[in-house]
Amino acid sequence: MIKNRIKYSILSLLCILASVSSGNAQFTAELTDVQRGDKKNYKVQSDGVKYRYDFNENGERGAVIVNPASNQTSILMPDKKFVHHTEPFASISLINDPYQSFNYMRTNYEEKSIGNEKINGLNTRVIELWAGDQKIFTAWHSDELNFLIKMVNHLVNDTYVELTNIQPGKVEKELFSIPPDFVEVDDRMRIKIPEPSPPTSWNEQTETVPFNKIYKRGDRITFTIDHSSYTKIFLLNEGEKPAKMIRYTYRSGQLLPENDQGPISYRTKRLYNGEKSNLTQAWKIGDKIVFEFYEGEMKVEVKPEKDGI
Repeated sequence: MIKNRIKYSILSLLCILASVSSGNAQFTAELTDVQRGDKKNYKVQSDGVKYRYDFNENGERGAVIVNPASNQTSILMPDKKFVHHTEPFASISLINDPYQSFNYMRTNYEEKSIGNEKINGLNTRVIELWAGDQKIFTAWHSDELNFLIKMVNHLVNDTYVELTNIQPGKVEKELFSIPPDFVEVDDRMRIKIPEPSPPTSWNEQTETVPFNKIYKRGDRITFTIDHSSYTKIFLLNEGEKPAKMIRYTYRSGQLLPENDQGPISYRTKRLYNGEKSNLTQAWKIGDKIVFEFYEGEMKVEVKPEKDGI
């Protein structure tokens, strides 16, 4: 389940649950996750606001704790005493499993209320998401539990998630606490180095594409796209300390919404010593791009794709 990198398929299928579970009904249930016919089962426990999900895959124990109120998901690796914190809608979760993105996609696609249906002994509201003439997801939501009971992905054969063996009853609050002896790691299983506070002021710089320079904490660079081809971005941290950059896209003077440029977790790059990241962006002519550097020093090269790699 969790090897050199944290696997996010488990986290991803819970994101929609995190987005709709905000009531006070407490219960324990089994979660069946079927991906292209491959079935796995997990245990879910909810205190009505937070919920926890336990699994054992290939002898490796793990747990996921989701707290929608604080917009935090914690992935626990008890055998290693590791914990990784992330957002319920972190980009790596959104792209790995169709189930994860149901609530996120409700803002992008047409939502239809189909009616009511009793499923697994509970009355549910049936919701469908459509993209034009294509039905993407069908979901069954219980107002009694204020929880999603089932969801079917219509784009992939034999792919769905479903809660079964639902047992109402009090759930111990200790289940939603992180043990004090657990060590926080990042998504690559490295001991996490704490980040400094954001800069209190910015060193404003204007660049012209192409450019290749080193930037440090507190630098904010702005450049305007003047080419119709894709834009290549190459990032490298040659320093001993982590380096972090966040990018923003402005179009017609307005910051693009996350639906267009992606959530901030997707636009953030934090690199450790020796790490690099290569990106390709489909920006439009006239777009104004802003890079803000929050930590360390980072080498940045930006050029049109036609210039080669």
